[in-house]
Amino acid sequence: MSVGQLCLGDRKRTVGILILVLCTLGFTSEAFSIRDFVRVGSKRRDGEPVNCPTWHPFQCPNGDCIPIKYLCDGSPDCSDEYDENKSMCTAATRPPVEETSAFLKALLNAHGNDFLIKLFGPKARNQLKDMGGVDQVAVSLSQSPTIEQFASEMHLGEAEVANMAAVLEAIVSGAPTAALSANEAADFRFFVQKLQETGFF
Repeated sequence: MSVGQLCLGDRKRTVGILILVLCTLGFTSEAFSIRDFVRVGSKRRDGEPVNCPTWHPFQCPNGDCIPIKYLCDGSPDCSDEYDENKSMCTAATRPPVEETSAFLKALLNAHGNDFLIKLFGPKARNQLKDMGGVDQVAVSLSQSPTIEQFASEMHLGEAEVANMAAVLEAIVSGAPTAALSANEAADFRFFVQKLQETGFF
């Protein structure tokens, strides 16, 4: 027997032993996922925190941990498909809600409590009170894929949506608008450009 045959025989025995061990541990020919072995803390009791590993830092609502790269890639990786949720994927491309809220509050502070009527219409009176408040509007701006969906969530009428679209277009293009002064439009420009770049209008 040659050394090559002896080594080949050892490999076959090693593979056979490995298969025997896997079968003994309960693994059969059924498919399995590497996630079955990498669920660091994902199986938890109520109230226990989940600590996702650095290589799978995103936690699905059910506790599974997946890589950031798998978010919004067109292929569901969370068992409830949350990683492909349209609102979440839209929010991932927009300024964070906290920044949007702070921006809206700064505009109201600088220009008055009713300033955003110029953009959103009469429901924006008194610091957006009839739209759910500044924070609710910030959340909706962050996660609504389009101006139409935002309008639906905020219960805006057709005329309000048409006005909002016209004002946003004027801000981006730099065209004069009756609704805003040049300085007011300049205050909005960076944020509105982000909305445009992400398909809001």
